[in-house]
Amino acid sequence: MNELNDPRLFKESDFFWVPLSLIVVYLFSYFKYRKYKHDLNTAPYFFPALNLRLISAVIYGLIIEYYYGYGDTIMYYNAVQDMHRAVSDDVFFFKDIIGMERLQSFDRIYPYFQFDGAGFTDLYMTNVHNFSVPKFALPFSLLFGKSYLGISFCFSLFAFGGCWRLFKTFSALYPELIRKIAVATLFLPSLLFWGSSFLKDSICLGALGFLVAAAIDLFYFRKKVFNTFLWLIVSSVILYYVKPYIVLSFLLAFVVAVFLMFNNRIKNKTVRSASRFFFLVIAIGGVFFLLKSLAAFEISSQYTTENIIKTMQGVQAGFETTEGEGSFFKVGNVENSFGSLLYLFPAGVGTSLFRPFPWEVRNPLMVLSALESFGLLILTIMLLRRAGFSKTIKTIVADPILVFCLIFAILFAGFVGVTTFNFGSLSRYRIPCLPFYLMLIFIVGHKTRVFSSRYVFKKSLF
Repeated sequence: MNELNDPRLFKESDFFWVPLSLIVVYLFSYFKYRKYKHDLNTAPYFFPALNLRLISAVIYGLIIEYYYGYGDTIMYYNAVQDMHRAVSDDVFFFKDIIGMERLQSFDRIYPYFQFDGAGFTDLYMTNVHNFSVPKFALPFSLLFGKSYLGISFCFSLFAFGGCWRLFKTFSALYPELIRKIAVATLFLPSLLFWGSSFLKDSICLGALGFLVAAAIDLFYFRKKVFNTFLWLIVSSVILYYVKPYIVLSFLLAFVVAVFLMFNNRIKNKTVRSASRFFFLVIAIGGVFFLLKSLAAFEISSQYTTENIIKTMQGVQAGFETTEGEGSFFKVGNVENSFGSLLYLFPAGVGTSLFRPFPWEVRNPLMVLSALESFGLLILTIMLLRRAGFSKTIKTIVADPILVFCLIFAILFAGFVGVTTFNFGSLSRYRIPCLPFYLMLIFIVGHKTRVFSSRYVFKKSLF
């Protein structure tokens, strides 16, 4: 119990554990690949996308270890080492850890976190969402001898699995846009860098991909109902414990999409219009009821209308004290009203999708985010300029899947943009909405004939 953690992310034992973990990852991947290898349109993307994710996990670890020297991933790694040590001392601790929502001072394993020599791991793990990450990683730590890269490779594989399911689902919906959908779901730089390591973001990206794919399979394709429903439940539970607001954004967006899916089948225009009006009224009431209901659960109580504002004000005040020390920004002052949140929401959307601007770059990592954001801005301007706002909206409304992409991307981007005050954090937190927004641009651009099915700008560039 009194053993101190080894803070290094790369250790001598990795010469054994890293090759072993790679063998396991690739054997598992090849087993899954056999299911897809006969699809000549999508199969060629499988291993290149997986390889890039694994490489990204190594690069991220090297940057954290030798450039920054700190980060959330180090806190999670310390925590999983504490859990690993506890289970090594008493195997029955494994059951206790899996059943815990967060670390509390009276827990039998608390001393392992308190005296690990890392500083304040015990305090960091009292948060439900933080505790969920090393708990998710514990089986991989036990399997691969506490190897940071071994754990990261498993997280990469999970994130890749979710992105691959998303890619396959949207490729089936829009087969003429396979290359562009692959770019949006498998090869986007932010997804590769931030969604491939021992972080919350890898878990969320994978779970969200499985969740959306399962929901579309269940309500649109209506295939493998039992397995699909099981994936729907498991993915929702994972997201609920790690980042509940992702589930909330998904739920609101998908309910609207499902309604439109069935509403479009009504042939009588009067009945169809009336049903849309009543649905709008019910949906607005449902949103406020849902936000109020969240207060009953400790894990999600911070996402009620009142606590969202309090949380944002506290975070904003904390960042204001360190404004000169990093890439701080804010979209505006958060007042004590839900109206102020709605007022700042459009600015939050723009911040998440299109910032940092090139002149806001403060370090090498921000260059990647700035280029990506600038590309999204250019594509958005090109689409609206060539197709027009009215035609763009009509094209989206005519397709329930595009409505889902729009609502989810806007809701998520707005929430993240208003509640985040650092470009480094923004680059990570926004990644769940990027695939959906980029696919929205690509699909609408194709349907309105703004972009070709193969190229965006012109052949020489993309």
